[in-house]
Amino acid sequence: MPQSNLAADAIPRRRALQPRGVRTEAAPVWIRFRLAVASTEVFTIRRALQGALGQLARIYIVKVDHRHDETTVQVEVARADRDHAMDAIMHALPAAEFGFATVLGDDHVAH
Repeated sequence: MPQSNLAADAIPRRRALQPRGVRTEAAPVWIRFRLAVASTEVFTIRRALQGALGQLARIYIVKVDHRHDETTVQVEVARADRDHAMDAIMHALPAAEFGFATVLGDDHVAH
């Protein structure tokens, strides 16, 4: 039975091929917040969110329900910025209701 070098086998190939001392940053994990706002003033809602979140948000998806006078907004932010983003959203839109926060997979890209 051939012997294997356990030290070499335990190191993932990607890390083994990187030069020593060089660190690569992991891609950020993105999440999507769903918010419901009792208003159909989309421009005002987006302006408030943009002012509060600035560059934290990657994308806004807006759906307006005129029948129920409600706007649903989906905002994508890095998971590391989740707490700051939620705080900023609560200050900008205190009447907004948070729905699900979904972790987006590696295969998800911003549109």
